[in-house]
Amino acid sequence: MVMKKGFTLVELLGAIVILAILMLVVTPAVLSIARKNKENMYCGKIKTAIKAAQLYGEENFKYIDDTVDGDESNLMEENVMCNIGGQVINHCQITTIGNLADKGYLKLEKVGKSSVETEFLDPRNFSSMLNDQIAIYIVNKRINAQFIYNNPKDGKKCADSVQVGGGRYKSFYYHNEDSIDVGQ
Repeated sequence: MVMKKGFTLVELLGAIVILAILMLVVTPAVLSIARKNKENMYCGKIKTAIKAAQLYGEENFKYIDDTVDGDESNLMEENVMCNIGGQVINHCQITTIGNLADKGYLKLEKVGKSSVETEFLDPRNFSSMLNDQIAIYIVNKRINAQFIYNNPKDGKKCADSVQVGGGRYKSFYYHNEDSIDVGQ
């Protein structure tokens, strides 16, 4: 009886076909996990920016405890109004992530070999988020902030839902051509 050494061509082709099938099954799952992780990182960065905006608002907007005849005109440094979704919001200011970073409320990231922190990047595509906007506004003498998404898909993914009455409600702001709209 003669012992054979190695594999036959049919055995090698069978192993290659099995490995190819495994790669076809596993690759989409791995890519999906990577995409979801990048989306989660993006949403986490937005939450960080919102918290920084709220802190900025709390430290920079001036309050009056007893308003005379309901006059609330001095609640903010600048009495600004924002037009969002066709509705005017009083005591509102729109700022950028770059502005929050310049004022020290948000930490930037180092890019490349630079030793200077210069950027706030979207982890999904590594684009700059410095010009992305956040609306800071006062409701019932409380500072609120909402990120203004560049498209409604991102808002649907990242916006937190709140309990209103008997159900959950998700609302977010997004850019719609030249205006800011409210999405749900």
